[in-house]
Amino acid sequence: MSLYSLLRPLLFQLAPDRAHDLAQTALRWALPWQVLGALSGLQQAKVRPAQYAGVALANPIGLAAGFDKNCDLLDALSQLGFGFLTVGSVMPEPRFGNPFPRLVRHPAEEALVDSMGVPSKGRAYAVERLKAFDRRRTIPILCNIGGFSAEEIARGFFEVEPYVDAVEISLMCPNVLGPGEHFDAIGLLEQILGLIEKRRKPATVRVPNDVAPSDELLSQLIETCIAGGVSGIKIGGGRPVVEPGLGTGRGTLHGAPIHDAALANLKRAVGFAAGRLDVKGNGGVFTATQAASMLDAGAACIDLYSAFIYRGWGIAREINRGLASRAA
Repeated sequence: MSLYSLLRPLLFQLAPDRAHDLAQTALRWALPWQVLGALSGLQQAKVRPAQYAGVALANPIGLAAGFDKNCDLLDALSQLGFGFLTVGSVMPEPRFGNPFPRLVRHPAEEALVDSMGVPSKGRAYAVERLKAFDRRRTIPILCNIGGFSAEEIARGFFEVEPYVDAVEISLMCPNVLGPGEHFDAIGLLEQILGLIEKRRKPATVRVPNDVAPSDELLSQLIETCIAGGVSGIKIGGGRPVVEPGLGTGRGTLHGAPIHDAALANLKRAVGFAAGRLDVKGNGGVFTATQAASMLDAGAACIDLYSAFIYRGWGIAREINRGLASRAA
């Protein structure tokens, strides 16, 4: 039994938002995690090298955007065996986000529902953190950037670009839209790509959750990415749900219940891409078997979030060990 499995019942007695804040506080101290990583073999999980958007990865299991929104935890997170880290979403200006509560757990299903609303300390803060970390970086960093206009997102791209390996464009967070509201993701993407033609680092795109299930929209978005020189896309299976426990009364479902939808979306994206850009899978991956199902379906790599919450700091090592065993 792992240390985290002993601690989890205590952590889960706390409200999810409080436990999230506590975890982030603990991860601000790099040294304990360096020691833990060294003692437990978390750091060098180089069991299945991978590549995404032209970036070499020690292994295909990364941490998704959303956990380290402000790039505060890079030193500690780098010690936990992930093949890459995705930070952000980095927003142009500081913003509070949605009202609390913002997180609800459903432990029996290993599910999370969130309505964060993209809280952020702002781009200037995040860039300073990335700049400071760049000198001691030992792991590929992708930075997810957001904004409410093509100009904001393009400026964000160029400001974070010198300090990361690739930039992930977030076209819109679903938790800042009202019921029934929609936006033209593909039109916004076309504008952004026109503004970042002089980029030096790979551009990747997070497929919006409402685009992913539609063959027409997904294929159109992928063709737009290819035409604009995008190197990779991330696709998941999150979906909007009513959740009375959230301050907004609704949010996005994550975790084990969305794995089948995420895998189906991945397969469709890989088919539409036809090898012309890389596809990163996301959604409900808790085990090596689930990770293998995405990799076998054509994912270049996978990032996860809910499994980090439910299974703890050793999840990347566990999945990579399982992948190694399957390959043996």
